Amino acid sequence: MATLGPAARALAIDVFAGTLVGGAVGAIVAVNLVIVAGPDQGYESTPSEVFEHSTILGLVTAAILVGGPPVGVLVARMARRRRR
Repeated sequence: MATLGPAARALAIDVFAGTLVGGAVGAIVAVNLVIVAGPDQGYESTPSEVFEHSTILGLVTAAILVGGPPVGVLVARMARRRRR
């Protein structure tokens, strides 16, 4: 079994942690956006109801959900570089 070097281990930790945190933050922001600007059902709205209410809101919400994990990884990598 091969072991990871320090740089590879740091990258793996950043990717894992950044994906988890970025996904969670993205989900929280997306739900709050739907509650504030979405249909009357708020967080109980289905994706199809959000898109029926506003196509732009649906696209922005989807972009936040998809973009959260990569942004989380980038933030984790930048934070690690600053600590050096």
